[in-house]
Amino acid sequence: MMERKLPLEGIKVVELGTHVAVPNATRFMADWGAEVIKVEGVRGEEWRVIGNSYYTPVADDENPIFTVQNANKEFIAIDLKNPDGMEIMKKLIREADIFISNVRLNSLKKMKLDYEAVKPLNPQIIYCHFTGFGYEGPDRNRPGFDMAAYWARSGAMSDWVSKGDYPIKPPGGFGDATVSANICSGILAALYARTQSGKGTFLTSSLYSSAIWYNSTGIVSTQEKYGNVYPKDKNQPVNPFSHIYKCKDEEYVIITVLDYNNSWEKMVTMLGFSEYLNDERFNTILAVRENMDEFIKIINHAFLKKDREEWCQLFDQADIVYEKLAHMSEVTKDPQAWENNFLTEVTFPNNNTAILPTVPIQFSEYEVTKYIPSGKVGRDSLEILQKLGYSEAEFAELVEKKAIK
Repeated sequence: MMERKLPLEGIKVVELGTHVAVPNATRFMADWGAEVIKVEGVRGEEWRVIGNSYYTPVADDENPIFTVQNANKEFIAIDLKNPDGMEIMKKLIREADIFISNVRLNSLKKMKLDYEAVKPLNPQIIYCHFTGFGYEGPDRNRPGFDMAAYWARSGAMSDWVSKGDYPIKPPGGFGDATVSANICSGILAALYARTQSGKGTFLTSSLYSSAIWYNSTGIVSTQEKYGNVYPKDKNQPVNPFSHIYKCKDEEYVIITVLDYNNSWEKMVTMLGFSEYLNDERFNTILAVRENMDEFIKIINHAFLKKDREEWCQLFDQADIVYEKLAHMSEVTKDPQAWENNFLTEVTFPNNNTAILPTVPIQFSEYEVTKYIPSGKVGRDSLEILQKLGYSEAEFAELVEKKAIK
């Protein structure tokens, strides 16, 4: 790859964000060359200690989960209730191209950091505010983590399981991470528009709106006039050639063959029950849906005749879309991920290492950004203030006043 100026070099971002969605969006921008200044309170943000729930370190010099969202950023700790601290914040905003926050709107208004208050400080700023449920409606002021506003409210938590099973509960931050792509896309669109108009803008997104967008297939199809119903009985798939099956060795595989009718002959031959080739109970998608209980028994029995690896070889030979159901613990050992630089080994300041995911966009013309781990609260406060024109003596005074850390 050619080494060139990174695509967002020269762009300044001020992040007043916590947890995953907002920090994840700015992590993209940091990797793409933007100067991202993460503003925290003097105690640091709550996501710094989330590793306690996942058996990973949360130390200043080794914090792998927090680092995923916060690598390659500069860290400043400010007490925004302190007038001197707020003055620093305003100076940062005046110099920023982008301001992004998920602090609740009422709190932003109290601090005079809502868009109407910030716009006069910097009319060209791109201001992004992220919420749980949106700006209107009865729930506009409710707090919302991804488990609640994304997974639970969108129906995914209840309906992405087999009928009768316990609701799904994914690791924290999964929904947030998908939302961060929306936020980042909107910000970059606004940034481009500014090159044409010279004007800043306000934009917003939410956990709930993003969950509806990503769960659109289920939400659209379950309208009463269409009649699709979730959760599904595992023995009543919409398409039995796009389903999960247990193999002889008790490992699972998913096949994804979307066109049932045109794949019928190929599939029944490969699966080993060609005696049903002309069976009108099963040879069309409409017919098999009327006889699914019987057909699922046939196909389940077929899969139990071979180990998963044997099936995978057959699927490869037939050019069928399939995948083994991996465990998360297997992903960091997957050569496919390593060959494509989807993972990297990061060394922390204490010299311990961890395997972490990389930003999932790769450019042909730019070198991969070095993975600089997150640091302690206020790690870069002095350097950031010096860029704003403060002296070391003034910095020490602000620390003494507890305006910064």
